[in-house]
Amino acid sequence: MLVIILILSFSKTKKDAKIVVEATKPNIIFIFADDWGYGDLGVYGNKEVVTPNLDKMAADGTRYTQFHVTSGVCSPSRSTVLTGHFPAKHRVHGHFAQHDFNVKRNMPDYLDDSLPVYLPRTMQEAGYKTAHFGKWHLGGGGLPNGDPNAPEPKVYGYDETRVWNGNGPTWKGDKKWPTTRYMDSDSLWVQSSSRIAVDETIDFIKRNKGKQPMFVNLWLKDPHTPLWPSEEQRKFFKDLSPSKETYYAVLKDADFHIGRLLTSISEMGLDENTIIIFSSDNGPAAYGPSKEAGSTAGLKGRKVDILQGGVVVPFIVKWKNHVKANKVDSISVLSTVDLLPTFANLAQIELPKDYKVDGENITSILENKSFKRTKPLFWEWRFPKANSNHWAEAAVRNDDWKLLFNEKVNREELYNIVNDPFEKNNLAKNNKKLVSELKSLWKDWKKELPK
Repeated sequence: MLVIILILSFSKTKKDAKIVVEATKPNIIFIFADDWGYGDLGVYGNKEVVTPNLDKMAADGTRYTQFHVTSGVCSPSRSTVLTGHFPAKHRVHGHFAQHDFNVKRNMPDYLDDSLPVYLPRTMQEAGYKTAHFGKWHLGGGGLPNGDPNAPEPKVYGYDETRVWNGNGPTWKGDKKWPTTRYMDSDSLWVQSSSRIAVDETIDFIKRNKGKQPMFVNLWLKDPHTPLWPSEEQRKFFKDLSPSKETYYAVLKDADFHIGRLLTSISEMGLDENTIIIFSSDNGPAAYGPSKEAGSTAGLKGRKVDILQGGVVVPFIVKWKNHVKANKVDSISVLSTVDLLPTFANLAQIELPKDYKVDGENITSILENKSFKRTKPLFWEWRFPKANSNHWAEAAVRNDDWKLLFNEKVNREELYNIVNDPFEKNNLAKNNKKLVSELKSLWKDWKKELPK
């Protein structure tokens, strides 16, 4: 902020001042992968998978070991990025599907489009050029029998979009791609999805650099099923099992195209004013090639679960000459609910006073300081299965403690998640008072949710 004040002191007119302020705002590119597990990166300990570009991004920046998404499945997790709220606040309890399925789960057919605040719109109002390229899955005709009348992503505040699993502009109609919006049935598209989304992102940056700050959500399909890598993509992993060959080929391809994006940003001279973040919407799936090959690095649970393996994901931040290189932050407790208030702060815009975000401004991590969380994190899962890792219908984390419980089956598990990140030592029986306190926090939060 001091730099901005000093520069403004030399500006002669209000118009000049506005231009200078805009120039100081960083570009922000948020890469959100689909079902990419905590342990699916070399830099997070995987010895078999090949992810040199993301590993280098971590070496050039900081990686975090306590970053949480707000659900073990995609649509709820993604809704948080746009709203700054836990997903249950908008009845996004599971993935958006066809209407009758949504009704059974007490869900709308798409993310509420009447809220006063969305992340991309906030960035627009701060003078950013905004874009969304890749997966949407917040409602629309991109799914079989999805709602064709759902709002296009632009309604939420994007200047440009190209998406799948949603309405609005896609790659539909291009000669290479199928004419249906549901593109997962086309193997050529599936094996090219990371490339075409990154191509679109690079083109957007080239067209808009130097004009105004840019905010891009680049939401990859990979490594969500179906996985149909080409023979060229598979060739590096022929000595592994079929599942690993398939899964690692997809990860390596996505990593390659992320590397292309990083190189393009550098070649355009935008490194020092561009924050690049990589993360994932939830843990690795328990089906398809991911069942064997997807890794949580030992964390319990997977996609769908609100155990650590389902909701703790990679989080890497690169910002040249700002964020410290080759640093590991294992102290800061972070969440997707923090992205909206943090990006709004970076964009130098105040959110409406009556819009209560569930997260916190974590800008301090970009100043190479650890972040001390003051708000609890909450999870709600309305479709528990007693004899699986899906048993928990509720979870809360406050400070070092995480409680999971299901009162219908009289089960509760308490962990000191810092000392026991693998959730092995259930301390509930000897800490009844703490269990009660954490349950009360969750139940008070539950009262804020729609009936």
